[in-house]
Amino acid sequence: MADTAAEKVLSRKASAARRAVEAHGMSVEKAFRRALARTAEEAWNLALIARNARQARRDQDETAALLDSGEMILLLDGPDEMTGFALLDRQTVTALVEVQTLGLVTDLDPDDRRLTPTDAAISAPLVDGALERLADYLVDDPAGAQVAGYAFGAMIDSARIAANLLTAPSYRVFEAELELAGGLRRGRIALLLPERAPARRSAPAAGPARHEDLMLTLPARVDVVLARVKMSFAAACELAPGSLIPLPAEALTGAEIVAGGRHRVLTGTLGQMNGQRAFRVGERTGAGTSETAPGTAEPGPDRAEDASAPDPAASPPAPMDWPTDDIAAGPSPEPATATPSVAMDLPDFPDLPPLDFDEATVADEDADPLAGFASPLDDLDLPQD
Repeated sequence: MADTAAEKVLSRKASAARRAVEAHGMSVEKAFRRALARTAEEAWNLALIARNARQARRDQDETAALLDSGEMILLLDGPDEMTGFALLDRQTVTALVEVQTLGLVTDLDPDDRRLTPTDAAISAPLVDGALERLADYLVDDPAGAQVAGYAFGAMIDSARIAANLLTAPSYRVFEAELELAGGLRRGRIALLLPERAPARRSAPAAGPARHEDLMLTLPARVDVVLARVKMSFAAACELAPGSLIPLPAEALTGAEIVAGGRHRVLTGTLGQMNGQRAFRVGERTGAGTSETAPGTAEPGPDRAEDASAPDPAASPPAPMDWPTDDIAAGPSPEPATATPSVAMDLPDFPDLPPLDFDEATVADEDADPLAGFASPLDDLDLPQD
């Protein structure tokens, strides 16, 4: 008994796995056959086999000709006010009426009575169920968009009325031959759905990049460069604490923020606010490499004349609108080399510490400037002629 139960469980699992694999790689025709069969089985426990399932693309005239072959025409309401059609023959309608009223399907000849909206309502579950399952089976197939969203709407009395409702230039037609209740009745079914352009997949919504929050918390070191000065190697070797380095007059108004040692990010003005050093952003320059001093040009023979006078076309730097109480104007230190005199208000910086001149010797103004420079010539023993 235990072995039999285990075999049944394994059989059910294998059957479910097989159906999943078949559904994943299912063609449109196979999906149409399976959708019809499973709908009839689950709704009425009716054995239905769909054979010769096929699909085709028909223009409006060919679709109108197919409407003449249907003994029952059902109007299908679709998305975006689109309309499709379902065609069933009398044998199929009779089998659906018998299984829902008598509980079984007979092999009696169908009567020639006029089909009514009641017959349409009895036949609608087969159409709706097949459309729903077909859309599920073809969810990853472009044909799935053609059948999604349709459902039974009403019965149309004649093919002429249905032809007047054809609005799409072309239709996707699904057809199959049906074998009902083990062959007691054989019929046909066709679905005529407007051809729709495949829906464009919308681009995913822009969101934060991966690890963006973490990257924004990483430390980034930037340096403020006041000016760049060129000097000889010998002069650089003589630099010591307390040495004075002359700076250009526009150093404070052309400072830079540099990242990575050489990539210039911003330019601006140095000053002070609330008793602290401050940098006012003036212009974004990107991540370009900074090679020359801000606001200055390398010396050369073609710049000899420009060094004597400022460029008249150059506009003066814009005044800063920082609080006047916190920024004190002070004179610019005179550089050791000749530089053009520029009238400008620079922010105040603390005075340099006093230099130690205590040990310096100051020459007496009345002393002989040549004293000690050379010995008197009277003491020399010169040869006599």
